[in-house]
Amino acid sequence: MINRTKMDLGKTLKERRALLGISQQDLADYSGVGISTVKDLERGVGNPSMETLRKVLDVVGKEMVLQVKQTVK
Repeated sequence: MINRTKMDLGKTLKERRALLGISQQDLADYSGVGISTVKDLERGVGNPSMETLRKVLDVVGKEMVLQVKQTVK
């Protein structure tokens, strides 16, 4: 099963790459992560570290915001 959040991230990365006119290989080179990692991120698969996400998002001009879900008692 593919996580919806990962799919949203993948779609965002792909759209931003297109807008910037860079290839998956360019994104991998600029961010310092492997091409297979970039491909996995765009497909919504894998389990990247926070640091990997930060590097890739930095290149495409996005930032990561973490939210803690509150539970109701």
